[in-house]
Amino acid sequence: METAVGHVQTQLSPDEALAKLYGLLTAKNAPKPGSFTSLNADQKREYFRLSRQRSRARMRAASSVAANAANINQALSDAALMILATDAPGADQVRKVLQTIFELRPGVPISVENRAKQGKLKPKLIARSE
Repeated sequence: METAVGHVQTQLSPDEALAKLYGLLTAKNAPKPGSFTSLNADQKREYFRLSRQRSRARMRAASSVAANAANINQALSDAALMILATDAPGADQVRKVLQTIFELRPGVPISVENRAKQGKLKPKLIARSE
């Protein structure tokens, strides 16, 4: 294989040509300094922390909450929490679900209900929509 260096052409062996091609391709596809793939674990953790912070700020600034799976789950969680805290109709069903989920930890449903009634567990989305 021949390469042109200035006006002089030199002969490269196939191994040298492959090594040169590999070097050029890796240099072309190498992550840019400061890009996400070049970050270490601590920097990635900080990146995700700031990303979540920005995302939450955008969500708070929005006039309405996006209808995605996470927000729907949170809204249902808020509703169950308010039902449990006020002992509204359906509270028995919420208790039963908590007992089923935390079957091996029988104190959890009672502590969840007590914390909800004391105001230590607060709804996340309902305060934003009012």
